[in-house]
Amino acid sequence: MLTGEALDGRFEALDAADYDLPGVDRRVGRDTRLNAAVMIDTITSVAPTAVRRAALRAMSIRDPRLGRVVAVTGGPSTGATVIVSEPLPGVSLRDVLSRRRLDEARARAVVGEAARALSVASAAGVHHGWVRPACVSVDARGRVMVTGVGTDGELALQAGIRRGKGEPADATALSRIFLACVTGKDADTATTADIPPSVSAATRALCLEVLEGKTIESLAKLLDKIGPFDTRVLRGLPAAVDSLPLSLTAAKDAEHKRKSDRLEAARKALKGPRVTGGVVIAAETLSKAEAAAVTGSLPLVVHAPAAPEEPELLEDLHDMLTFEAMVEEQEAGRKPTNAELFYERLHARWPDSRRVTSRLERAHHRAINGGPINATPIVMTLLVTGLIVVAIVAISLLSNGVRPTDDPGTGLSNYPSYTYAP
Repeated sequence: MLTGEALDGRFEALDAADYDLPGVDRRVGRDTRLNAAVMIDTITSVAPTAVRRAALRAMSIRDPRLGRVVAVTGGPSTGATVIVSEPLPGVSLRDVLSRRRLDEARARAVVGEAARALSVASAAGVHHGWVRPACVSVDARGRVMVTGVGTDGELALQAGIRRGKGEPADATALSRIFLACVTGKDADTATTADIPPSVSAATRALCLEVLEGKTIESLAKLLDKIGPFDTRVLRGLPAAVDSLPLSLTAAKDAEHKRKSDRLEAARKALKGPRVTGGVVIAAETLSKAEAAAVTGSLPLVVHAPAAPEEPELLEDLHDMLTFEAMVEEQEAGRKPTNAELFYERLHARWPDSRRVTSRLERAHHRAINGGPINATPIVMTLLVTGLIVVAIVAISLLSNGVRPTDDPGTGLSNYPSYTYAP
């Protein structure tokens, strides 16, 4: 459709909009009858008829958490399939998870509400087929909405990027979104180290299932794994996005940028103007004065002061930040230690064990920050070894016997024989 073109005399096409699935020409539109914003999608995929049928099936579902398909028709100029639907309200999860992550309570509420909404569609025999953060949003009242039911799955199938179909595919996709909400990283790149240590045992168990590539059989089982949740924690989320915790990757990048900025500021301060006698004389000022004196336009009355010693504070800061940058560079290519690998396997076997979880966190902390050597096992080993040696020597002496040196019958006595009693 073209800008300004009206569909059925009701839907006016406005600006073009991006869409993350091929086979769709999307425009922001306006419903002139209701004076409401709509999304106008012109289907350009290889099989638009299948997409049209999926949209007609989705029109029969009524749930406030599912994006409503307003109309399915053809364009007046080309006759192509055109689908008019409600826009995503509030903020989409894709925008949130691009730099932030959700706390456990909000993650459970968002994914739990999305699972309940898709359960309504699944009961009617309609499945989404391509659930992702871009099609899930939260408005200011805390209402969760899922858009693209039916149509997105068909478009993904025609584009060759669909993971599966049916309720298990939707439940598994939502579990991957749950992992992304908790860790702030895509499920394809997240690891066990990205799971925050403060989450509950149920949340950690679900995240580990996602990392292991397990399939969730139904939306009901996913809701059981998520557990109870309260959607009131989602109120005001669009305005609170900037206050959400950074994803682990984003937090690491922010810390690296902060240290880099401090290092650059220290370097500029070291190379900046010299301070002597309380007066700052810039190097540019001295150069201009010298050039003017050479050309004769100004007598050379300004002399460059002797460069004083650099401030020790700036030098210490420069050395400290340089050392931190070297440590960060070394840690970037760090491999997991044997202790980390060992406790990760134990944690995968017993995810609910607090003792194993604490040992894994301690091993991860010691691998990054180091720590004092535990000398107790070494001291105990040396002590036991010493006792064993002493016992062996004592047994050997007792078995061989000790001959007295002052026996008169041996001829080895150091005293005369008359000193012994008869």
